[in-house]
Amino acid sequence: MVMRAVKRIQGEHNLKPRLPITFQVLGRICNSLRAGVFSTFTDCMLETACTVAFFGFLRCGEFTISKHFDSTVNLSVTDVEILDSYAILHLKTSKTDPFRKGVSIQLHKSDHTICPFSAVQKYFAIRKGREASFCFSDPLFVKENGNALDRDFFIRSLRHVLDICVYNSSFYNGHSFRIGARTSAGSVNIQDHLIKTLGRWTSDSYCRYIRISKDTIRKAQKSLILSNNI
Repeated sequence: MVMRAVKRIQGEHNLKPRLPITFQVLGRICNSLRAGVFSTFTDCMLETACTVAFFGFLRCGEFTISKHFDSTVNLSVTDVEILDSYAILHLKTSKTDPFRKGVSIQLHKSDHTICPFSAVQKYFAIRKGREASFCFSDPLFVKENGNALDRDFFIRSLRHVLDICVYNSSFYNGHSFRIGARTSAGSVNIQDHLIKTLGRWTSDSYCRYIRISKDTIRKAQKSLILSNNI
């Protein structure tokens, strides 16, 4: 037991810091992808995945696969509902949803060039244009070969783009978007209970009884963009 405790403590000290991908960093990632890094499709797919991950406070495992795609668990095309001014992302399962009740995440339209709603619309248009059989049960995010976006490919691609942006990519991982969204939200003084709702944190049980209106979530996501000026 003593040896396990020592190894655990040593391991904690040896862990690399995970830096946040804030809105400012996200903007540089998107601009690099728009300038062209991989193929036109891959650049658009990665920009959409990164933007949705940030504004949706997503964990990497919620929008990528580890090995095999399972439409009953992983995000599919049918899990996105596009309305007039916002999209709804339906997560079938997540870390804080062990009974798979599902949760709906709103992605609102903004006037900024970095917009999750516009990114999803553009990505869907490209998908429909290049795929003869665009099925609702297909993976939401796919690679050039049509296979579901896996975690390893996403992290490698993300770090490559971060290197281009002159960031130390080794300090970033898939969880950096969720950390960055929380950091950006805090920098513009979004209320704690709203941050916990947006990020689906369950540390305070009172959050589950708070009902957040669609307009409040829209304003909160707009505030995340304002963090770019801080």
